[in-house]
Amino acid sequence: MSKMITAGARPRVLLVDDEEEILIALGDILEDTCDLLTTVSPKEGLAFLEQYQDVSVIISDQYMPEMTGDQFLEAAHKISDARAILLTGYADLDSVVAALNHGGIVAYLPKPWKVEHVLSLVYEAHKHWAAQRALRVEQVLLRGLMDSLPFGLVFSDAQGNCIRSNRDITSANETEHYALALRPVINKMRQQVQKTGEAEECVEVAPSEDENARLTWHQIVRFALRWPEEAGLEGSWQVCADRDVTQRVMMEKRLNNAERLEALGRLAGGVAHDFNNLLAVLTSCLDMLGELNQDGEKAQASRVRWLEQAFSAVNRGEGLIKRLLQFGRAGQSDKASIIDIVSFLEERVQLFRQSFYGADPAIRFNLSVPEEGLPGVLTNPQQLEMALLNLCVNARDAMPDGGTVTMSAKKIKRSLEGISGECDKNCALALSVSDDGEGMSEEIQSHIFEPFFTTKSDGKGTGLGLAGVYSFAVAQHGDVKVESTLGEGTILTVVLPFVKSS
Repeated sequence: MSKMITAGARPRVLLVDDEEEILIALGDILEDTCDLLTTVSPKEGLAFLEQYQDVSVIISDQYMPEMTGDQFLEAAHKISDARAILLTGYADLDSVVAALNHGGIVAYLPKPWKVEHVLSLVYEAHKHWAAQRALRVEQVLLRGLMDSLPFGLVFSDAQGNCIRSNRDITSANETEHYALALRPVINKMRQQVQKTGEAEECVEVAPSEDENARLTWHQIVRFALRWPEEAGLEGSWQVCADRDVTQRVMMEKRLNNAERLEALGRLAGGVAHDFNNLLAVLTSCLDMLGELNQDGEKAQASRVRWLEQAFSAVNRGEGLIKRLLQFGRAGQSDKASIIDIVSFLEERVQLFRQSFYGADPAIRFNLSVPEEGLPGVLTNPQQLEMALLNLCVNARDAMPDGGTVTMSAKKIKRSLEGISGECDKNCALALSVSDDGEGMSEEIQSHIFEPFFTTKSDGKGTGLGLAGVYSFAVAQHGDVKVESTLGEGTILTVVLPFVKSS
């Protein structure tokens, strides 16, 4: 008898007419596609609207004993957001105008009607009602979200004009919704988003002249709003979230210090063995010097030889102490610099080999680098050193029955995103640490970069080592890859940017 109305959920329609025959006729048209409420009394119709908040369409006669249709619809408009259709058999223009002015009708339906016309009007009215209600829900949710967010949120257009903000600031200039120290960063990020679609910064903000102020860190995330094609909207908008992450940064610093101390503790056993060897050499040299009481060229040559060995032991100990101090320093600079990666690795391997020396069962430690050398690498040397130490210690711990740890470096074809203009866009450094130990399952591999995840027993690790390696690589615009097979070993590779060759 009628075609289906498909605008979202099944519409609930209220029919009000003092003639039962009209209600029956309209009901026959709509009962297959709508949930119907019918009444011959406008007053009962208002009661229905109080009870049923989901009525989306009202069809009301104009001439009724209790009140006219426009009067009824005016009262209905105060308690319901349903869309109203006025039913009139006289095509009375004055009645329609009155209903438009007072009742907020969307259409009028003359008697007699056509079935298709009735269905079309109800469908369009319900569709409009559903869209308006969805819009109000979105507005309420957005306002509630913005009012309750624990960080600043600002919407703006491409020119930097504030569209909406949850800051207690009324300025139309978006930049003024941020602390003075952050405004240059905001302007820079706005321009970057126009080019790339997104930007993220973690900014250190120095304290103001207020003696009670403190150093703070802000994480700022900014991205472009992309309208779906069907929205048919033009223009460019951006949204920016500004969160004070001071507590998180301080916690990370404390955890990094704890990880550094743990690494030092792991080095201590092997280093103590090496220092004992150095002290034994010094003691032997001094004993021999003390026994050389005679004079002559032969005795003088012996003194020189023993002194040279003693100084050599002292120099080796001094170099070892310098390298250890690099691990022990707190508050390292986060600035990157260009380093000769081959020389850097050769020096660190000496320390790592010393730390593994004398292990039972023995751990062998190898280094593989290209004979032709490698370009300079833009990175933070202290953080790289800590990352390598964590990888090497994990490799050692993965071989309880002994084995070989191999550190290798090579150039690969790789394009890293976000690198500076002084870096090579096409090539990168692949710095790998491999072992022939127990290997890892795919399940464990999927979690190894998560903070505090560890497969070691209590007291054997914090679970921060590989998470720190990953954070370091990402901060350097690099990456970390893992290859592992149970029973065959693991290869962990850190990818870092090369600087352009001169």
